[in-house]
Amino acid sequence: MNLSLSDAEVKLLQQLLHGDLSRLLLEIAHTDSRSMREGLQAREGVLHGIIEKLGGKG
Repeated sequence: MNLSLSDAEVKLLQQLLHGDLSRLLLEIAHTDSRSMREGLQAREGVLHGIIEKLGGKG
């Protein structure tokens, strides 16, 4: 899928993703369940990939 975004939209999306990533890292740190942690870490990887595709530091 191709998606065309303005610079302002890309910047906002990057900010939202970085915020989600920060909260996710805290959740990973506080999760006792190994399977839950693995799922959260998989999500972290996806977020990093999206941020990278948007040209941000992931």
